[in-house]
Amino acid sequence: MKVSQVLEHIECFAPLGLALSWDNVGLLLGDRDWEVSKALICLDVTPNAVDIAIKEKCDIIISHHPLIFRSVKSIVNPLYIKLIQQQIAVICLHTNLDVAKISVNHILANKLGLEVLSPLSVESGAISHHVQTYCPPETAKRICEAAWQAGAGEVGNYSRCATAYDVQGYFVAGSGSNPFSDGSSGIKETSLEFSCDSFLLVAVINAIRSAHPYETPLITHHPLENHNPAFGLGLVCKYPQSRSLAEIAKVVKQQLACPQLKLWLAGKKQDDKIDRIAICGGSGAALLSAAEAKAQLFISGDISYHSFLDSRIPIIDAGHFYTEYPVLDFLTEQLNKIALPNQIMPMQEHEYSINMHLG
Repeated sequence: MKVSQVLEHIECFAPLGLALSWDNVGLLLGDRDWEVSKALICLDVTPNAVDIAIKEKCDIIISHHPLIFRSVKSIVNPLYIKLIQQQIAVICLHTNLDVAKISVNHILANKLGLEVLSPLSVESGAISHHVQTYCPPETAKRICEAAWQAGAGEVGNYSRCATAYDVQGYFVAGSGSNPFSDGSSGIKETSLEFSCDSFLLVAVINAIRSAHPYETPLITHHPLENHNPAFGLGLVCKYPQSRSLAEIAKVVKQQLACPQLKLWLAGKKQDDKIDRIAICGGSGAALLSAAEAKAQLFISGDISYHSFLDSRIPIIDAGHFYTEYPVLDFLTEQLNKIALPNQIMPMQEHEYSINMHLG
């Protein structure tokens, strides 16, 4: 299959338009028309990852963290050169996978046996648009179906959402026009309104236009302040029954194969029971305030000294690497759906595992 087909499938579960504005995701090296037959799945495109890809005859790497993050003014990095010489494509799924409907955090929650309650933050790289058009009443259903098929009307856990109401329309047909009906004396129309994620806006407008009977349909849209609650950074979760801080820390360490974690008590005791837990795989310090407002415990990675001191709730810092590694199993499931052979870079062969020694 081609790289473009892999990208097309990625849009189904982690649309690139969900990535935050500062991020760099998608095809970062290679050609959309390159043929690929096997993928290596990893957290980072490191020298070890590239060597494994070459050894295992993988011609595409699917990575969570971006290969290229800062601007590149020249191609002299030996890693880039090796990838180009071996014709290995690189696709990176970072914050788009962090905020997707099934995200890094949903996989982390499942790994820890947690029940998901809600997003911790509805932040994502996409915003909602309000889309409106006017049509003959007898064509409203057809236009709705077209818009829904293109992705309109998806709000949180609800789909096929729309608003329809009767209006009176007027127009005067100009020279050379071919109107659907005479509107100079007024015609009955239906106003249709949808919400639409920004990365689907063009497809939704084109779908409405294709299904519309008017020669020149009026289709308006404008961005909204709110984000679609279907997406977001972090999650608020719970266990079926309350557990103590010590019990939760033990589960985290065992399930994530984390050799060492940090448990900040924030003035609590290790046997204190916890009901609501906020999680964010990777670096979650920016979500600490949201976690304090919604949960009794925050599980994440890369928490700084001052963040610990300032936190009003306990924190389990299990590390960036260990809280994100479980998502690789999800990526292999996704590639299996398109029958692309793949393998995960073993945890113990990552440079972090090899070089990080804890005293």
